[in-house]
Amino acid sequence: MSNLKTSNKNKLIIFILFLCWVVGFIDKTAINIAIIPIGNDFGLASDETGMIISGFFLAYSLTQLIGGYLVDRLGSKTILTGAVGLWSVATAFTGMAGGVVTLVISRFFVGVGEAVFPSGSSVVIAQQFDRTKMARAKAFLQSGASVGFAVGSIVVSTLIAFYNWRVMFFLLGIAGLVLAVLLWLVLKQPSAEPQPDTVKAVNKGSEKQRLLEIIARPLTWQVAACYFFTNIVFWGLQSWLPSYWVKVKGMSMVSMGAWSVLPPTLGFISFLACGWLLDRFFTGREKYLIAIGSGVSALFIWLMFNASSILLAFAWLSLSNIFLNAISISVFVTIIKQFPKQSVGTATGLINSVAQIGSFLSPLVIGYILKLTDQNYSAAFLMIIACAIVTCLISLSIKHQNSVVEAELTAGPAR
Repeated sequence: MSNLKTSNKNKLIIFILFLCWVVGFIDKTAINIAIIPIGNDFGLASDETGMIISGFFLAYSLTQLIGGYLVDRLGSKTILTGAVGLWSVATAFTGMAGGVVTLVISRFFVGVGEAVFPSGSSVVIAQQFDRTKMARAKAFLQSGASVGFAVGSIVVSTLIAFYNWRVMFFLLGIAGLVLAVLLWLVLKQPSAEPQPDTVKAVNKGSEKQRLLEIIARPLTWQVAACYFFTNIVFWGLQSWLPSYWVKVKGMSMVSMGAWSVLPPTLGFISFLACGWLLDRFFTGREKYLIAIGSGVSALFIWLMFNASSILLAFAWLSLSNIFLNAISISVFVTIIKQFPKQSVGTATGLINSVAQIGSFLSPLVIGYILKLTDQNYSAAFLMIIACAIVTCLISLSIKHQNSVVEAELTAGPAR
């Protein structure tokens, strides 16, 4: 009965975290679509719109390491709940922005809040789930990204079309605050026991050693490099494809939003499938799924921007999204399974901090490429494809160290 109760509690926690991820990715979708009417309202050039989008990713990158470390040291309840609350308030303030400066500031604080979520959710999974089920739990959680993109594309574009972008951001902020309250109610507060000075001294030395081991491990930087270039690919597409469909292909806002549901819908299925594959066949071999995902996605992106029709373009985009998702889930599962439980948050934060520099640079660089080439999207797509190929090459150099995995399997799952 106790095991059943624990299992049901874990499912509830993962479901609420899943909803938080959905709302977070609706927000990420929202700015990419809303930037079109925002640009019209404020008369922005392409480099200025790139700066607004990149403001989020600058904070997202800078805060990752701090957030991951705080979750490891202080526990998930306070840090995760506070993070969701912060990004929700900042999202609501985005709808009140009066110009470029206030837009960049509000998006910066959205990024600060959302930066804590990947490492914080990974810590929860590492602490609550058996190793043989971790990939599936993480895959379900991350599938919230696909749901967020799918729902966000049509809901956000419809709200903007029938109301305005300010109302849309305000509603997203309210939804996030409700989830922050629910998260506070279901997460367990870590126990705090006083320690003698001798134990604190030992812990201080152990803490330094723990951090050094993460930094010195080659796997940390190989995975970070893979995810860095993957984020250039993924967020380059997410940030600029809405503008591409509307400005180059002549689609309306509503039709673009409706078509944009297809890639993340298939992506949701791919997340779940990859989680199962990683648990069953790719433990200690996650690099091969990263290599396959990056190589095949590069091919499909090339086919997408050379497609002769909207239908074909979205078909190729959907297939590329499936394989990009394989990279994302493989990266996070590698961290959860290949690092000690007490270091999962810090390792995730460090790796994601480096990787999100790619997310920050991608919209900004593409904005300048479009400005310099007189809106030549082909040049931007070629840069994206090159980054996917680099990811493939880096992934093949990864060498896992299974000693950590075997030691924790012998010790059994966390209680």
